[in-house]
Amino acid sequence: MKRIFIALIAGLGAAAGVALAQGPQYPPPPGSTTSTTVTVAPSPPPPPPPDLANCNKQPAKLSIQRARYNRIQRTTSIFAPISRLASGAAQIQLYGASRITEFTAPVDSARGYIRTTRGVDALQARARSVILTIRYLGDADTRPQTLRLRAGLRAAKLSSQRPTISPSGQLDAAGAITRAAKGVVRVQLEWVNAADGAIIVLERQGLIHNGRWGVRSQLPPAVIDQIGHRCSTVQSYIVFTGFQPLNMNGEMRSFQVMPAP
Repeated sequence: MKRIFIALIAGLGAAAGVALAQGPQYPPPPGSTTSTTVTVAPSPPPPPPPDLANCNKQPAKLSIQRARYNRIQRTTSIFAPISRLASGAAQIQLYGASRITEFTAPVDSARGYIRTTRGVDALQARARSVILTIRYLGDADTRPQTLRLRAGLRAAKLSSQRPTISPSGQLDAAGAITRAAKGVVRVQLEWVNAADGAIIVLERQGLIHNGRWGVRSQLPPAVIDQIGHRCSTVQSYIVFTGFQPLNMNGEMRSFQVMPAP
């Protein structure tokens, strides 16, 4: 009987120990060395500073006066004016007949153009026209630029007046093109955002009708505000990408619309 009583007391003591271990926890008394470790998530890294290098560079002013493609002679002939500040070489790609021809052409900084005549293989020469892409990667004082249009046999004879932007933000541009041309002429505006150095491109289109084209567009207030806070010139590019049914090549002209602030 005595042994049973002692075992019962021991069992009650163990149960009490478990109850105390699982019971409510109270803050330690003053002067206690007990501490609680709190894990704090690391704060996100700060955003990178804006890259304003483009604010100190000039537009490439790359355009196309000739992009001929001759199936008989198996050649393409390119004449592309560019800023005299540009240097180095341009990357050129011809895509036609499911084939790609790639090469580079030097920039003639003294004369301000890229001029080259390049042969193509017999299979690609069977195409009525090819898609021409010119990539200028930029240099220390000139921004990069890429253009893409059709190289064909017939000239488009694209012309344009210098586009204007009125104080109220109305864009006006007009010009002429061969009467056989169909489609649209694209008017692109390019400038650099002073806040982050981003190159902004805005495009409007003018329908071709009877050898004439024109654009009249009221720019949104947000765009007018961005142009007012630019850190570069406002450059315009007048682009006709070509007309495949008549094997007509694309052409492109460049104008400065507004000076740097």
